[in-house]
Amino acid sequence: MKKLITGYGEKVINPPLGIELTGYGFYLERKANYIKDDLKVRCLSIYNGKERCILISCDLIGLDIEFSDNIRNEISKEFNLPFSNILISCTHTHTGPATMKLRGCGEIGEMEKNYLIRLNSFIKESVKIALNSEKEGEFFAGFETIEPIGFNRRNGNFYPVDPLLKVGIFKRKKEKIYLINYACHPVVLGKGDFISADWPGGVIRKIEDDGNYCIFFQGFCGDIDPVTNKNRWGKGTNQDIELYGEIIKNRILKIEKYGFPVNSDIKCFYEKILLPLKIPKKKEIRLEKEKLLKKIDNPNWEKFLDEWEKEAIEKYDKLRNNPYIEFPIHFISIGELKFIGLAGEVFCEYDLNLRKVFKNLFTFGYTNGVVGYIPTKDAYKIENDYTCYIAPKIFSIFPFSPNIEDIILEKIKKEAKR
Repeated sequence: MKKLITGYGEKVINPPLGIELTGYGFYLERKANYIKDDLKVRCLSIYNGKERCILISCDLIGLDIEFSDNIRNEISKEFNLPFSNILISCTHTHTGPATMKLRGCGEIGEMEKNYLIRLNSFIKESVKIALNSEKEGEFFAGFETIEPIGFNRRNGNFYPVDPLLKVGIFKRKKEKIYLINYACHPVVLGKGDFISADWPGGVIRKIEDDGNYCIFFQGFCGDIDPVTNKNRWGKGTNQDIELYGEIIKNRILKIEKYGFPVNSDIKCFYEKILLPLKIPKKKEIRLEKEKLLKKIDNPNWEKFLDEWEKEAIEKYDKLRNNPYIEFPIHFISIGELKFIGLAGEVFCEYDLNLRKVFKNLFTFGYTNGVVGYIPTKDAYKIENDYTCYIAPKIFSIFPFSPNIEDIILEKIKKEAKR
């Protein structure tokens, strides 16, 4: 087995106190009053002597495609790396600042714009640290089905969920770098007034206790919530974070014991495809608003729908003539491992489907941007389904066409066989 050269870098990316937190509902005006635990950007560089890839993970709810493209372009130019070899992802914590447009769920004001400027610098600094710390080592990987820490929030049970923990371990002379991939919304702690990386941060701290490094990539968790939300929604505690950390760390140690060596071949491919939107007739926009006002009892609901209707009318002709949204897909192969990054809140069924074709598969959501939820075809059969029909009004304007599942899976299966 040829050794790989790996580097690790991180920077704390806490926003200023007083900034609005994002997630959990409309117009909550939830402010950050203290820091429970640090938000960080982490960078892993992987080099085989010919090809280098950069994997970046931010403890944030998400980044839009424009910001992601810009920072990747800057990294590409500054460090002389191919654009397609740079991946940036988010863990999707709901106890962090607004870093992308989400209607009613955190506004991008002056404080947020200034934060994003600082974030740009922190991300590039983490890359620089990683590149300057590169050392030779061996790469092992493993997959382990664990007792799920999440449940399917749409169905209210444990079917389907993705219970597979995916781990890469870079063993260097003095320490190890762990790459962890698992699918579960980081919403254990609920809508508090604090900054936190939620449960992924708890897992990382457990690994760091042994003097090692760790980078976490959120999986396809669009329909998966932590089990704490099954019986006590939004009332998880530090003890729950500790428990999740212990569960996953113990399974990582088992994976490390029985993991397999990975060879050093690196291949990267990146593309944006077009996902079709379902555009209604213009007169149906007002009818949709009136129907939803009658069905949902929320004091902020009317304000939200007024804003949505206004934007829908303003942009209607443009979207009617070009009813598509660009959707980034990232493919990275390291030896026999395949890493697929998608720019959305992807349902876990996509991972379950792809694993029937690709054995050693890592799947990253919230990667190189976020366009919204990526549901399954069956989910669109449910009238007023939140992820299919309500959430698009938060992320953008109109829902996707139900056939996006076929389009995305067909594209991945074709390209990942390269």
